[in-house]
Amino acid sequence: MSCSIQLTVLAVFAATALCLNLDSSNQTSIKQAAATIAGGLYTYHNTSSTAGLFNQPEPWFWWLSGAGWTALIDYTVYTNDTTYVSDIHSALSQNLGANYDFAPAEQSGWEANDDQVYWVYSALTAMEYGFPALSCETSPNNNIGNCTNSWQAVAVHAFEDFVTRWNIDSQTCGGGLKWQYDPTANGWTYKNAVSNGGFFQTAARLARYTGNQTYTDWATKVWDWSITAGLVGSEYHVFDGTSDGDGANCSSVDHDEWSYNIASYLHGAAHMYAHTNDSMWETIVASLIDTANATFFTPYSNATGIMYEQMCEKQALCSTDQSSFKGSLANWMGKTAVLVPSVSQRIMTLLEASARGAAASCSGDNSTCGTKWYVGGFDGQVGFGQELSALDAVLSVLVTDAPKLAVLA
Repeated sequence: MSCSIQLTVLAVFAATALCLNLDSSNQTSIKQAAATIAGGLYTYHNTSSTAGLFNQPEPWFWWLSGAGWTALIDYTVYTNDTTYVSDIHSALSQNLGANYDFAPAEQSGWEANDDQVYWVYSALTAMEYGFPALSCETSPNNNIGNCTNSWQAVAVHAFEDFVTRWNIDSQTCGGGLKWQYDPTANGWTYKNAVSNGGFFQTAARLARYTGNQTYTDWATKVWDWSITAGLVGSEYHVFDGTSDGDGANCSSVDHDEWSYNIASYLHGAAHMYAHTNDSMWETIVASLIDTANATFFTPYSNATGIMYEQMCEKQALCSTDQSSFKGSLANWMGKTAVLVPSVSQRIMTLLEASARGAAASCSGDNSTCGTKWYVGGFDGQVGFGQELSALDAVLSVLVTDAPKLAVLA
C-alpha cells in the first residue's frame, strides 16, 4: 500500500500527507506504530478534568471514554509501556460510581446499558490480563473477594445490574435488555444488539474466567433470546435492534448492521467456546467471522481484506461514535483468534491488512488518523473515534504474542 495520497479536495491539509509505515510481520514496527497512535489518542485526554474523560464534541459520548481507556489497557499489556497506567487507574476509579459498577451519578443523564458495558469491558480486560489493581476499597455488601473495587467485583456488580434490568424488561418480548434503563429516557422501548451483546459478552467472559455455572447459563440465555428475537439472523447477521413500543412486542427488527454489534456477540461466543469446548460455539464463531468478513471487509475489489463501516464510511457520513465501531471489531476479532485456534489464521490475515491500512491513514499533527483505511493515506476525517479505531486495529495484530487471557486457578 502506498504511504501517501493526494488530497485534492482538502485544501486545509498539505497536498501530500505522509503516513505511518507498518510491517505487520515485525513486532518492533507494530509497537512503534501503536505507541505513536496511542500518543495521538491521549491528546484527547481532558487533563484539566477530574472525571477521567476524553474531550469529544457534543452530543456527549461518555461510553467512548471507557472504550479509550480499555484500548490503553491493551496497549500497556501488549507493549509493556507503562506510560498510561496512572491515568487509567485514575479514570476508572473516578467512574466506578457508588455501587462500583460503572454507573456514576454524574452520568445519570447520559448513561444507558450499552454505555455502561463499554466501561465494564475495561474491568473485564484488566481482570483477564492481570492488570495492576486499584487501591483496595472494602464494602460490607461486597461478596466477591476482599476488595469491592477489584476488577472481577466491578464486572460482577455490573452483571448483576444487567440481570436485574433484564428481569424488569422481560414483561415484553420474552426477555431482552433494553437500550435505556431509565424509563423516562428516549429509547426506553428499544431492545438493541449492542446492549444484549454486551450482556452476553460480560456473562461469557465471567463464565470462562470463573467457571461459575450462573454466568454460563445467563450467556446461553441471552444468546438464545437474541436468536429468537431476530437480533442474530439465520445467517449470523447481527441487526441493530427491535422494540416493544406501542405493543409491538419485538415483532419487527431494524436490519441496520454495524460492526460493533457483530463484534459484541463474536467475542462472547469465543469465550463460550474457550470455556465449554463445545463445537456448537466453535461453529457459531466461524459463522460470525464469515458474516463479518462478507459485511465489513473489502469495500472495493482493490482493497481486499480491509475493514470498513459499511453503513456510513463510503459516504463520509460516520458520526463520532460510528467512526469508533471498527475498533471493537478489530479488538475482539484479535482476541477471538487466541480463544478459538481454528479461526486464527483467517482472522489474522484480515487484521494484518486492516492494521496496515489503519496505520497508513495516520498523518498530520500527533499522527492524527483518518477514517478510510483503504485509500492509501490520510483522508482528512479526524476525531477521537478514528484515533481509537486505528489504535485497536494496530494492537490487534499483537494479540497472539500478548500474555495469555487468565482464568481463576
